[in-house]
Amino acid sequence: MKYLSTRKELRRVFLLIEAKVGELKATDLSFLELAEQYKAPVQIVLTKTDKMKRADLDSICKSIIQSATDIAPSVVQPAAICCSSRTKIGIDDLQLELLRVCDLVPSGELAKQ
Repeated sequence: MKYLSTRKELRRVFLLIEAKVGELKATDLSFLELAEQYKAPVQIVLTKTDKMKRADLDSICKSIIQSATDIAPSVVQPAAICCSSRTKIGIDDLQLELLRVCDLVPSGELAKQ
């Protein structure tokens, strides 16, 4: 994990998690421990959300963010981005966040969207 510890340019890691799995896998947990150790900011992105009922998705999202925050409290962003490549729901949010993290969109521009 030298990459996490030596990249000063690293602004955030986007951790993709398939929503229908409903929980963090062992590899996710291990990665979050490393991210916490190296103070690498993490954004949770739930994918394939089109396959979920809204109520189930909300519950799973809260559960995953809580689990991730329990493991890496100082680096996990407080909200997940939920998206679907099939329906395109949430893709704009993900793209805007990527641009914002890279300082390619002024913060005020996000409010206009």
